[in-house]
Amino acid sequence: MKRKLLSMVIFVAMVVPGMAATHMEKSGQDASKFIPLPANKKMSGEPDKVPVVVFVSRIRALEMQDQSVYLKILIDGEDSMWWQQTFKGMDIHIEWPMAYREIKYERGKIIPIQIELWKKGLIDTPCDIAPRKGNYLYERSITLFYNLTTGEWYGDDYLGDGDGYGHVSGFEDGEYDEDDYEIWFDIMEWDDNDRMTYWDKLAYGLNASKDYGNVDVDGDGIPCDWEDKYGYNPVVAEDHKHLDVDGDGLDNVEEYLTSRWYSDPFAPDVFVEVDFMKAKYPWERDYTLPKESQYMICNAFAKHNISLHFDDGNMGGGGDFIPYDDKMYGDELMAAREKYFLHGDPNYWRRGVFHYAITCCQMGWNGRPAGGRMFYIDSHCVGVQYVRNWLWAMRLQGSDYTTALASVFMHELGHTLGLFDFEGIDNEKTRFPWNKEYWEWGPYKSCMNYRYVYKLVDYSDGDDADHDQNDWAIIKERMDRFQGDWW
Repeated sequence: MKRKLLSMVIFVAMVVPGMAATHMEKSGQDASKFIPLPANKKMSGEPDKVPVVVFVSRIRALEMQDQSVYLKILIDGEDSMWWQQTFKGMDIHIEWPMAYREIKYERGKIIPIQIELWKKGLIDTPCDIAPRKGNYLYERSITLFYNLTTGEWYGDDYLGDGDGYGHVSGFEDGEYDEDDYEIWFDIMEWDDNDRMTYWDKLAYGLNASKDYGNVDVDGDGIPCDWEDKYGYNPVVAEDHKHLDVDGDGLDNVEEYLTSRWYSDPFAPDVFVEVDFMKAKYPWERDYTLPKESQYMICNAFAKHNISLHFDDGNMGGGGDFIPYDDKMYGDELMAAREKYFLHGDPNYWRRGVFHYAITCCQMGWNGRPAGGRMFYIDSHCVGVQYVRNWLWAMRLQGSDYTTALASVFMHELGHTLGLFDFEGIDNEKTRFPWNKEYWEWGPYKSCMNYRYVYKLVDYSDGDDADHDQNDWAIIKERMDRFQGDWW
């Protein structure tokens, strides 16, 4: 939809005046993917000007602030916002381009692009979306340097960085509670209906006037646009099915299939499809995972440069409501996985790409109800009614409903991510303060520790010498275990 709107945007934007502001750093762009072109000689059909367009497709509040924000975008030192719009919410999705400017073309020319996010108030203040520490605008906004010839950028975001290309986060500086946000964006030159520049196409030996956006020229299973954006040659076949550069368990074909939901082949992603359960009676609350709980889990992963993506219906797979069952056992859980996740196909494409979760009423474990369990290598469930029944006790320990659900969900998800073979995990003796293990394993501050489950939404970073481990490092080591047919 956004590309259909773009032609109208560009036409009208030509008459919109800009206001000047500038910020620039030294160029260092690598244009090595290009074949030599005649120096200082204009190519036949080469445009005199190029329309540079900036999309900001998603804005997410990392501290779950439900406040009003707006963007400022400068292209080549000029205010280039198409229109000024204020957005409100914790997770904002935008369908249209945010900024546009025509730039006089020179081969290899680098232009600065600055993106700022501001919070509305009595006095508007900048939000933190930058990897730098500090409270000044320069330290909270991002500056990029865009090459008009290659269509690539570097600066505060670059191809292959640990946080993803076209993604920046206020958490990257390691400091929190600073009105931190993360944004997903893209920059392109509007030429036909693809992202490759005129000179990209010449370099690849393609027809510069033809649209190759969704064309797989080299027949390796991935279209030109994706390959060109992420540094692969779209006219030379790659074995994408066996490439997993970031080690997150998603090969490049799977990264392409999930790219519409912001996956990145050079930054780890975790996808979770979650289904719910209907309540017994219409007047009762259904058994769901609240959005706030989802955001709490996503934020914990974001601090470690892992993007966690929930599909609760927004990606077309999750959000189904399973009929009420007062206590689900293993065979019933597996039947639900087969029906709602795999849709009766054991080779369904989401298997090995998404983890699967069910928030049910309660689940049976050794003849008694329990708060949750991992019931297959990629699947777990959470007993929401169990949390509701014991919420009074959790509140006495400083927790609440949203936190408790997020914590137990993250605990069971941790098992599917490879956290299990450690004495501090699922140790029944760490539950109660009258057991010495409760105190011995206190340094293991992780929701995998029964002492902290229902209260803490985090895994341990292993900063204690004894009775501790680095959960996050283990998760990153084991993320690729879904690859292959062994399971």
